Amino acid sequence: MTSEISDKEITDFQLLFESVPGLFLVLLPDFTIIAVSDAYLQATLTKREHIIGRPLFQVFPDNPDDPAADGVANLRSSLKRVLATQAPHAMAMQKYDVRCPGGDGFETRYWSPSNFPVFGKDGAIRYIMHRAEDITSYVQLKKERQELGRRSDRPQESCNAQEFEVPALNGDMVAGFRHLHALNRALKLEILARNQLEDANQELTRQLQLNIEKLEASNKELESFSYSVSHDLRAPLRAVDGFARMLEEDAADQLDEEGLRKLQVIRNNIRNMGRLIDELLEFSRLSRKELNYGHLNMSAMAKACFDDAASTVTSPATLRLGDLPAAEGDITLIKQVWFNLLANALKFSARREQILIDVSAESVDGILTYTVRDNGAGFDMRYYNKLFGVFQRLHRASEFEGTGVGLAIVHRIVTRHGGRVWAEGAVGEGAAFHFTLPAATGEQSHEQL
Repeated sequence: MTSEISDKEITDFQLLFESVPGLFLVLLPDFTIIAVSDAYLQATLTKREHIIGRPLFQVFPDNPDDPAADGVANLRSSLKRVLATQAPHAMAMQKYDVRCPGGDGFETRYWSPSNFPVFGKDGAIRYIMHRAEDITSYVQLKKERQELGRRSDRPQESCNAQEFEVPALNGDMVAGFRHLHALNRALKLEILARNQLEDANQELTRQLQLNIEKLEASNKELESFSYSVSHDLRAPLRAVDGFARMLEEDAADQLDEEGLRKLQVIRNNIRNMGRLIDELLEFSRLSRKELNYGHLNMSAMAKACFDDAASTVTSPATLRLGDLPAAEGDITLIKQVWFNLLANALKFSARREQILIDVSAESVDGILTYTVRDNGAGFDMRYYNKLFGVFQRLHRASEFEGTGVGLAIVHRIVTRHGGRVWAEGAVGEGAAFHFTLPAATGEQSHEQL
C-alpha cells in the first residue's frame, strides 16, 4: 500500500532540509540562492531572508581588504564546471572570508567545498547543490602546531658531544609541550566529531531518498486522480447539462417562470462545477510542472494581462503602470500570476464608477517586489489567513463570483520560484498584493513576452 503525502508533509521536507547539520546551499543554474540550511547561515553569519532569491556572489563577495582573495573566482569556476560536465566537483581547500553582520569588515574563513548537480525529469540540471565544511579551526590548529615546531628548532652551528646531550626541560619548553598536547587532543576530538557528522549525513541522505520515493509515488497517484477528475467527473456533468438544456428547449412552453428559473440555476451550477474542476486540475499540475527560467519583460507582461482581464468588466478601468524591472522566471506561470492578480483587482473594483489599478515595483537588496493595488472592495485583515487557501473566499458568491482558487495558484507559483506573496487591505478601501522574484541577470537568455 502506498502512503499518501500531504502538502504539510511536503512542506516539512523543506524544514528537514533546513535543519540538517551540514552546510548546504541550493542554487539555480544562474547561481541564484533558493534554499539554505540553518547550519550554513550560522557558519556564514547571514540570515535566510537576506540571501534567498539573491545571486550567490552578490551575497558572498571577496574580501576587498585581501588583494589575494580568489574565493569568488574559484567557486564560480567550479560551478561552471558542474554545468559543463554535469558531474560533481570537489574543490581544494579555499580561503573565502565572510562579511561580518552589519557589513563591518570580514572574518577569516577556510572551507572544504564541493558542488554537485541535481537533474530534472528532462535530464537537464535543475539545481546545483553546494556543500561546504568550515575547516577554519583545523587550519588555525595546524598553523599553531607549525609555529610551535619552529620555536622548538634550534640552529646547529657545530657538532660536538655536548649537543647530543638531552637538555633539562625549562618552564617554557614544558608549557609548549603541554600546549602541543592540548592541540593534538582538540584535533582528535574534531576528527571524531567530523566522522559522526558524516554518519549523520549518510543517514539523512538515506531518509531523504526514501522521502523522495514516497513523493514520486504520491505524484503518480495525483496524476491518476487528475485523470479521473478530468474524465470521470466531467461525463455526468455533461449529461446533466445536456438534459437540462433539452428540457429547457422542449418544455419551455409548459414551464412557468419559476420552473425556468430553477432550470437556469441547475445549468449555472453545472458551469460553476466545471470551472471548479478546471481550476482544481490547474492547481494540482503546478506542483509537477518543470520551471523553464527565462528573461521576463514584466512591463509588457503586466500590460498585456491587464488588457485581457479588462475586457470582461463594464466599468471604465485605468492602469497606472510604473517602471517594472525585468525578472527571471517561467514565462507561462508568471503570466498566470499577473493575470490572476489583475483580474482579481478588476473584479473586486467593478462596482466603482472609475476603476483604478496601480502596478509598481521596487528593488531592495537584490530582491524585486511587484505590487498590484486597486480601489475596490478590499477585505478584512482579520481573515487574512484564508486569503491564499484553496476554495477560500472572503466575500459571498452573490457579491462577487469566483471559485477561490486564483490566489492559491498565485501563491504556489511564486513560492515555487523562491519568492513570497502577501497582501494588505481594508474593507471598502481597496487592496494591495505584493510578490517577489529574482532579478534578471545577463547570463540568461533574453526571452521577451
